[in-house]
Amino acid sequence: MNRLILLLACSGLAACSAELTPEAQLVRQITPQMTERCQFLGPVSGTELMGMTVTDDVSSALNKLRNETAARGGNAFVLSNTQSSLDGSIALGDAYVCPT
Repeated sequence: MNRLILLLACSGLAACSAELTPEAQLVRQITPQMTERCQFLGPVSGTELMGMTVTDDVSSALNKLRNETAARGGNAFVLSNTQSSLDGSIALGDAYVCPT
């Protein structure tokens, strides 16, 4: 029943997904090799469950990871793992502050 309510709430053209905060819009994905001059802030993650599509879930999970990176004061992250299924997606990474 709860899933039905969620699906009805998300119906229509708008998808249920995490929006980027203004700070998170400036967070970029980098490679591990690019972290040499960066300060490590800690692990970050984003999870999205039961979205309309797997693609929407992945996008929302990455947005949540960017939001968490920005909330910790970071401006970059290294993505370490993503997992997706029909039930949801999770994105795992490490947050950094890097010179601009």
